[in-house]
Amino acid sequence: MPLGNTHKDLKIWDNIVEKTEKRLARWKAQYISFGGKHILINFVLDSLPTYVMSLFTILAKRDFLWHGCKENKGYNLVKWATVLHRKDKDGLGISDLRKHNNSLLMKWLWRYTEERQALWKDLIKCKYGEDGFWCSNISTDAYGAGVWRAIRNLWPKLEANLHIKVGDGRRTRFWWDVWIKQTPLKDLFPDLFILCTNYEAMISDCWTVQGWNLYFSRLLNDWEIERVAKLLEEVGDFAGTNTDNDVVRWSHGKDGIFTVGRAYKRSATCKVADTRVHGKISGGLQHQQKLNALLGWSLERHA
Repeated sequence: MPLGNTHKDLKIWDNIVEKTEKRLARWKAQYISFGGKHILINFVLDSLPTYVMSLFTILAKRDFLWHGCKENKGYNLVKWATVLHRKDKDGLGISDLRKHNNSLLMKWLWRYTEERQALWKDLIKCKYGEDGFWCSNISTDAYGAGVWRAIRNLWPKLEANLHIKVGDGRRTRFWWDVWIKQTPLKDLFPDLFILCTNYEAMISDCWTVQGWNLYFSRLLNDWEIERVAKLLEEVGDFAGTNTDNDVVRWSHGKDGIFTVGRAYKRSATCKVADTRVHGKISGGLQHQQKLNALLGWSLERHA
């Protein structure tokens, strides 16, 4: 692990670049088929920077795929964004280093929610403070905070894929945290949120044996009472508190556990879905036919 450099210093990656260049020099790329290059990228080149990417934000695999180790550049036959799609999404399944990097960094944020007695977490909490119970405050320091700031900036992306499993309700904020569906109650009912007397109320403060106990700063109008009824309907499936601790869970798995692979798969799936919705991908069949045709041409040309 590089020490003594700033988190954006390119020297951090010198060792990785050197290792990659040594690997490429050993491979007789001009004699390797396109399929062979594909396998080498996925199973060798991708693994080299993984350890460093788990802490630092990454600053070209495509050249090796299309041109091998040749000095003279040729043509990029297909858009790199298409190559990065999964095979069942009309791509080659080559991993996106940026998404892989973000998924590795998110692991630290997941550990922050899980590890209650960890020295590294105590240091982060002491330096930056906490935003609720699940993440630190955003770093505003000009110096000495770059690594954690880059990690902390990924919290909104991770939070959008998490939900809280309520136990005793002492670590879950009624209005702010995601514990019902995938949206905080303050966003679903902003008109009621501005009227509540305690913005930071925990679920344990609002829940009693008789049910919900909410306080507002003034008497409510008739239409506002209807909104309260809607709010109570929204949280009506809540079974009540218990003696367990509140925990954060990954929303896209039965066991609720975050893994780097699941985070990467989720980000890749969302990207493909977004591009299809906005019309940037006209049709899977057309792209697959184009990809097959160009790859076939490339194989014939180099045969």
